[in-house]
Amino acid sequence: MIKFKPYRIVVNGNDQDDVEYGRWKATGADPAKKPQNLDDKELKPNPFFSEQHALYETEVLRRLLKISKLRTGQLVLAASRQLASDLYIIPPGIRDTVISIESDSIRFQICPASTAHARPANPYLKNSRVVFSPFLTGSCPKDAPYADDSTLLHELVHGVRPSQFEKLKPESTNDQWTDLEEFFAVIVQDIYLSERGDKEVRGGHDAGASSLPATRVASYEFMENKTNYARVKAALKREKLAQQLALLEDIPFNPFAEFERAKHDLRSI
Repeated sequence: MIKFKPYRIVVNGNDQDDVEYGRWKATGADPAKKPQNLDDKELKPNPFFSEQHALYETEVLRRLLKISKLRTGQLVLAASRQLASDLYIIPPGIRDTVISIESDSIRFQICPASTAHARPANPYLKNSRVVFSPFLTGSCPKDAPYADDSTLLHELVHGVRPSQFEKLKPESTNDQWTDLEEFFAVIVQDIYLSERGDKEVRGGHDAGASSLPATRVASYEFMENKTNYARVKAALKREKLAQQLALLEDIPFNPFAEFERAKHDLRSI
């Protein structure tokens, strides 16, 4: 287990909860014999050294260090300090396919890394969880972004904002962005990608969404869409993170900064 200081983030490669749950399912899933306190177990360190767990923690730490080198990433990581309890980054497992509405067993069997998701804290869950794998195992496409640091950052955006997640996740957008929470998380991820120097950013949350150029021109054109403009405006009003990101004016693709520029631009919509 690794504590990523100075943030409220812990990396835990122990998957004992999934091991016990999988064993129970494989032996008949008798309700009377169902293992108890699995939510607690997934946050506890392995009492014995495991090379597999250590490798997981090392690889996740490597991605966190990458995130911490960029200003966008630093702001997301810093938001974890406002959490009441530590956020845990844990590996995906068979139990996650049951307790998360964003995961499924078929996807997990084909490519475990494709089931990355966040379970933010709520009245019934003390600690936020980010389920993430840094390994493209199974039948994962070798060029898939599932194990990328930008994917981890995307899930951290959900995990460090549990109250906003709870409010925005049910707000469907009926388009390629899925819902207002995913719209916000993807925009933050896009700003990170643009700062990182990528040539393209995501043009939506759905798997089939087209990419956008990671340029200032594309950022301006994105904001010419009145729906995008309204969503960015609302995000800036409610989200401290959006307000902080708006100050990073030199990042080419940054709709939050674009909105602030538009207020002083005769071309603003």
